[in-house]
Amino acid sequence: MDRDNSLRSVQGSTPHVRIRRTAPKPLTTATINALKPGKLLADGAIRPGAGSLKIRKRVTAGGVVCEWIFEWSRAGKTARQSVGRYSPVESPDALTLSQARAEAGRLQSLIKAGEDPLARRDAERHAARLRVDAEKEQIKHANEKNLSALLAAYVESLRLKHKTDSAYDAENIFANHVSKPFPGIASLPAADIQPQHISMILARLVGPEVEHKKGRTALKLRSYAGAAYKMALGAGIDPMAPAAAKEFGLTFNPVAAVPVTKMAAAFNRAGNRVLGADELRHYLAHVTALETDLPRLALQLQIVTGGQRMQQLLRLTHANVTDKSVNLYDPKGKRLQPRLHTLPVLPEIEEILVALMLLNPPANEESEAEAALFRSRDSIVALESISNTVQGISDAMLAQELTDTPFRAGDIRRTIETVLSETLMVSKDVRAQLLSHGLSGVQDRHYDKGKHLAAKTNALRLWNDYVADLCLDRPSQAGTHLERTNTVANE
Repeated sequence: MDRDNSLRSVQGSTPHVRIRRTAPKPLTTATINALKPGKLLADGAIRPGAGSLKIRKRVTAGGVVCEWIFEWSRAGKTARQSVGRYSPVESPDALTLSQARAEAGRLQSLIKAGEDPLARRDAERHAARLRVDAEKEQIKHANEKNLSALLAAYVESLRLKHKTDSAYDAENIFANHVSKPFPGIASLPAADIQPQHISMILARLVGPEVEHKKGRTALKLRSYAGAAYKMALGAGIDPMAPAAAKEFGLTFNPVAAVPVTKMAAAFNRAGNRVLGADELRHYLAHVTALETDLPRLALQLQIVTGGQRMQQLLRLTHANVTDKSVNLYDPKGKRLQPRLHTLPVLPEIEEILVALMLLNPPANEESEAEAALFRSRDSIVALESISNTVQGISDAMLAQELTDTPFRAGDIRRTIETVLSETLMVSKDVRAQLLSHGLSGVQDRHYDKGKHLAAKTNALRLWNDYVADLCLDRPSQAGTHLERTNTVANE
């Protein structure tokens, strides 16, 4: 290789003998280009003493390449480390001459400080592997703690509180209006969800371009999703929080940032639609004519039980029914345990329960779905399906000019209570017991634990006689039962 010749006098037994020593010249682009394959050339620009920089040209399967080598003495032996490939211009995967010299200077500094460049390189590679593993674990954790997982954890928390109706409702809403239409958003880490994502989900239900808006569903979706985030935000310090609700890394509730005032004003208004006697008669006829058994029986059961909440009826199991009573469970409100709501079994109710038991006979399995009376294809009939059935009846009656105002499922319960109050003169207290509402006061919550079956029986008898007279298009004989009903209510 290219070297300078330097001469110096050496004194000793043979004075004035001149010994030739060589030193490498600084490398240049020309000398690197002129280097032959298989040769090694040192860079004289690097001061010796703590390692040297060299370049080697070799033939590979991809062609001829030049690579930088750093050499130094370690424990009396020569150590060598590849620094990288050579490039005459800056490149992300190669070093220019000036860059290689800078790297050689860094390695010399390590050696002068008592460090071993090879050990340092191995430590840096190990640290890099640990960082990559940590990043992979973070990505895996984020994928596991996505929006779908958060919503599922909230549904599970409702079930742990025995709020099975709310859990069922929330699970269906999340599936139909988050997971299915927005799989990309549902798979995002819950901590990455922004208010814009929530707004996009809700806009699908109530946006300006939506012809048939689902305002109540949108409000419920926002409420459930907001509660899910609130639960997870406090799960880290709540000893009773479910394990699945923890470690989502949340810093804020994106649902709370989505304004609700306008949506609530437009869709959360108290309903006031009540069907008249003729409309109710036609509604009952349409229900009877339904070809699908379970929706027909569900709507008929709601009628004969005096307008019970549909979501509670749909959760009925074989274990909830005896010869004399039907046990419903009302989780409405902030109860930790659902309130037992018992109804008497009148002949009209028994007829429908028998039909349901024939459709879904009891099984040996213990799961709630397999024991349900409204079981369809290994799951329970969805509340939304029943609501859609009522909507279809409303549309049919509008088309047949049997009504001039549309109605929805919730209006049936309101209609029945209105008839109980204004036509059949059933007292407010009896209606509250029969329909399981307005029972959150101190007296009802702590002292009045009676089932009020006698009052409920008389009220239901009065109502079912009214329905029979209505369907037969004859004057109601309700007055003959009125005195006895009110007498029981006042006892």
